[in-house]
Amino acid sequence: MSLTQAHHVFAGVSEGAINTLLKALCTVRGHYINYGSSSFVPATTAAATNMGPIPFPGVPGGIQWAVSLSIPILDLFPPSGGLSPLPPAPNTFNVHTQATIQIGCATWQGNDRGQMTPLKTVLDVWALGEIVSTYSGPGTGFVSLKVDKVLLPGISPNSLEHVLECLLRMVLAAALQNVTLPFHTFSLGAFQLILEQGPEIADNQVKVWGSI
Repeated sequence: MSLTQAHHVFAGVSEGAINTLLKALCTVRGHYINYGSSSFVPATTAAATNMGPIPFPGVPGGIQWAVSLSIPILDLFPPSGGLSPLPPAPNTFNVHTQATIQIGCATWQGNDRGQMTPLKTVLDVWALGEIVSTYSGPGTGFVSLKVDKVLLPGISPNSLEHVLECLLRMVLAAALQNVTLPFHTFSLGAFQLILEQGPEIADNQVKVWGSI
């Protein structure tokens, strides 16, 4: 069977191209993967996003915090090898990153803020996800990355593991929703792709079929 199957056009984007896009995007727009309150991120810049401290009664100024991700690396189905604890299944991708979580460990007396000592931990994060499409008309739309599951190897007890996995699933999902591949990425010059099948993940590619 031809690559186009019963359609007029087949197009694919390779795993390498997606990882190149992720690296370029996160390098230029680090604020997509770096967040923190003022003690860690004094102001929003291209490198990081400033957010408010966590308000808590009796803690002057609130709890200072920061969460940063290393540049995520995607592995499209089939697995590229290695010892991933979450190898991608058909039509899914695996993503690997490291999460650095920091808090400001504060001491105080009354309203006096006293001293703050930064404490941090670095966690190995593995996730499974899928490609989803948003289609708004002939030749118009995009595909994006959806995170379904996160695994943090070696965390115990299980209740702590589940809390951290949920937290980092939300953080990673929010970061990756900024990564989209518009349909014109798959198009040929002035000819716009009209999506008829896909996106699907196979042969280390995101594949789509359609007409122009």
